[in-house]
Amino acid sequence: MARTSDEKIQAILIDWRLGQLSQRHIADKHKVSKSLVNKICNGATQDAAPIVTAGVQYFQELAKKDGQIVHAIEKTVDDISKRLEWLNKAALKNVQEAMSAECIDQADYRARADTIAKAKEVVAGKNPETAIQINNSNANQPKQAIDLAAFAEARRKILEEY
Repeated sequence: MARTSDEKIQAILIDWRLGQLSQRHIADKHKVSKSLVNKICNGATQDAAPIVTAGVQYFQELAKKDGQIVHAIEKTVDDISKRLEWLNKAALKNVQEAMSAECIDQADYRARADTIAKAKEVVAGKNPETAIQINNSNANQPKQAIDLAAFAEARRKILEEY
């Protein structure tokens, strides 16, 4: 029996993860047995299926709009995506800096933990229970002023890397 190439295995996994084809259809498409497809896909989730569905819905809705609004929607989606990517990079960079900084006392460890928690929220999204706890714990604390110059400098450095 011939060995299945890594490229074919990856193509089979991608077809499965997209969630649009049955294992029988994938086997027919790649000219392999259904049992091989089953072995390759065993334990793999169809994690890309919701993204495919959302993409189809997006394009269906765009098709109903005029060209001017389609262009505005595409530009807005692109701008928001770039901002989110920048935030993710900034959050990860903050964590790297926090992890490399020396902790002298408990406050330093707490600041490190807060930085990591905030980065997690940026990258993975807020957990509603965590958001409530943070809001409740911050209710009695005075507001801190943001150092806009430091923020602008940090943003400039990240954008240079981007």
